[in-house]
Amino acid sequence: MTAPATLCIRVCHGDPLAMAGLVSLIGQEPGFDVQAGPGADEGIVDVIVADHASALSLLASAAAFGPSSATGMAGGFHVPRIVVVTRLDKEGEVMQAIDSGAHAYLRQDAPPAELMAAIRHVVCGGALYLCQRTKALFRPGGPRRAGLTAREEDVLRFLVRGDGNKGIARELNISTYTVKAHVSRICEKLHASSRVQVAVKATRRGLLRR
Repeated sequence: MTAPATLCIRVCHGDPLAMAGLVSLIGQEPGFDVQAGPGADEGIVDVIVADHASALSLLASAAAFGPSSATGMAGGFHVPRIVVVTRLDKEGEVMQAIDSGAHAYLRQDAPPAELMAAIRHVVCGGALYLCQRTKALFRPGGPRRAGLTAREEDVLRFLVRGDGNKGIARELNISTYTVKAHVSRICEKLHASSRVQVAVKATRRGLLRR
């Protein structure tokens, strides 16, 4: 896939100052036509550069139209490629955006050239683009990804809150035996020897999704 001569970029960011800075920065790049804020014409936008929260909201809206095909269509509508630019770099936060369908993930302190490269990369249909700070999550020898199941995430949320096995069982309508099994698997995946260690590691790594 070849990038069009002029790329239409929209910036959506919850921080007005950060959005203004990104619009100014991207607007200086040759061949980039940049717009600010949400609009009704996402169908003609090539790439959306967004903060973490805005990206998740946009991706959720796109998912509501149905699964995307290889052509980037969902329910007959063109789905722009999303480049996340954020200060958030915990494992859980990165994985939440990627699992939701983000095409690139960059820290807000990434070099400007890396942002431009990410935009051009995703518009050409390239694979997931990660900035140097987040690549370590997927690199052999880097931090091990938790890989928690949806039910384990449910149990983890109550576990971090300090609930006991009986309380978690009541909340999730499962047996205490099942809770114990989930807690054991969570401890194994997080390499933790106690519930306290699980809570500390899960919080530090941002594994509790909002």
